[in-house]
Amino acid sequence: MIPALDLGLWTGWMVVGESDFFVLITLAVLLLRAPPRPDDLLPALWPRAVLLLLVAAYAVSTIIGLASPLGYTGHSDNPFLRPDNALRLAKAVVEALALLPFIRRRQRTHHDAVSLFAYGMAAGLMAVTVEVLAERLLFASILDTSTAYRVAGPFSSMRVGGGHIGAYTALALPFTLCLFQFRPRWVGTVLAPLACLAGAYTLAVTFARTGYAAGTAAMAITGLGGLWIATRRRMRWAAIGIVPVVLMLATLAGVADFTGMYHRFADSETDLSTREQNWWAGLAVRDRDISTALFGMGLGSYQRTMLSRSPVNRPSDLVLDRDAAGPYVSMRVETPFYLGQKITVPDNGPWHLTFWSRSPDGLVASALICDKVLLYSDNCQSADTASAIPNQWTTLHATIPTTGLGRWALFGLLRRPVELSLSGRIGHRIEVRDISLTDDSGRPMLANGDFRHGLDRWIFTDDSHVSWRMLSQYLMLWFETGILGLTAFATLTGLALAGGLRALRGGAVTGAAVAGAIAGFMISGLFDNVLEAPRLATLFFLVCWCGLIQWDETPRCQN
Repeated sequence: MIPALDLGLWTGWMVVGESDFFVLITLAVLLLRAPPRPDDLLPALWPRAVLLLLVAAYAVSTIIGLASPLGYTGHSDNPFLRPDNALRLAKAVVEALALLPFIRRRQRTHHDAVSLFAYGMAAGLMAVTVEVLAERLLFASILDTSTAYRVAGPFSSMRVGGGHIGAYTALALPFTLCLFQFRPRWVGTVLAPLACLAGAYTLAVTFARTGYAAGTAAMAITGLGGLWIATRRRMRWAAIGIVPVVLMLATLAGVADFTGMYHRFADSETDLSTREQNWWAGLAVRDRDISTALFGMGLGSYQRTMLSRSPVNRPSDLVLDRDAAGPYVSMRVETPFYLGQKITVPDNGPWHLTFWSRSPDGLVASALICDKVLLYSDNCQSADTASAIPNQWTTLHATIPTTGLGRWALFGLLRRPVELSLSGRIGHRIEVRDISLTDDSGRPMLANGDFRHGLDRWIFTDDSHVSWRMLSQYLMLWFETGILGLTAFATLTGLALAGGLRALRGGAVTGAAVAGAIAGFMISGLFDNVLEAPRLATLFFLVCWCGLIQWDETPRCQN
């Protein structure tokens, strides 16, 4: 449920998501049914030390992030630019830690916690694949990969870019091989290749080079581990576990060789140069004192530090303000920044758009209505706008045709999402209020257009991905959490990886999956900040717990 359940595109929620409520409900049920005992709270010596180090690193960097100044202004409604962005990022480790005692209890009493977790990861991957198939069906096609339409799936965290879906797929793919141990065995023999191919398809249509490498490495480690177990225990049937690995590699090779993906490989040198510039720009605004070296600039502080100190890669800001006439939104546009809302296409006739706009230099907001999920826009219809008197509110009216928007697919079962987006010229501030969108009959097609409920239902997107992150998980950890955070992350992943290998040595295929998943995720972080998505970070920490709990007991097979 954690990866598959995301309504952020429609709710506009960013700080709290649906998966957070699911985790809270899960914890409530577990606490009522079987409250943890002291034995469940105290892992083995080395895992305990690593967890204390991780908690210390997150606690210190969160406090620093909350205490650090916002930057150039005293208020922002862009969660990335607020001090409490630290809490948004820290909740991932908090949720995972809250679940750890129950995972340890299940493993200690039934020795199947990791197996059950593996089934959940495989099910989540298949659910994500269904959502990816729907997106591909609406905006490209399922099998036509001649153009590199990069899916976002259920990851609204990619509103400002990022390879979250690719990193998630690389993390989840190894657990599909654990389905071979599902009973009855013929069901597992059917489900494992099916889940693996589903994940391979999802990974392929991300068109992410690092994702390809991460997924390949993750599956290679898991497949070889399973093959080693089969050989050692003379389990001939288990050797077929290598078949899904071969199929996945063939899928990625086919996509990379016969589609527009080769253009992305051809651009690798240019993209590496872009990343290097991004890394140096981020490091240039970092403080140079010993305290920062040890503890970092503070969790969630990167974006506002760039905005207040850097001449390049500055993110845009969003402020919900109020005057005598009511609330309005002010956008300081530093990038291709859009404030949008998913809308319903009227049965017939055009849209009628009305809104108020103001800016210090007489510019007015531009409006677009496009077919759009998250990253790409299609069939855009624009509203013509003119200049206005500086610092005065101007009413804008436009009639926008609906021709070609929101087309249906799959015999009328699916329809393209349509979004109204407002934006301004880069380098300027623009303000909007009282946005109304109606059909010919006067029926409203927009929710919360007057912003009286804050930014509910509104979602911002940005095409400048380098403005919101350092394109390396390890440099972001160095920037925000310092040596302490980097050390905690390295020791956590190292011990969890060793725990997976320890379980593998004991004959557990789940151990190979844990080791492969962690290795794949670490590769995903080489050129992207993958822990910036809280749901993805929660899943990664849960995978690490599956490795750490292997140190609680003598290795044994989980078949």
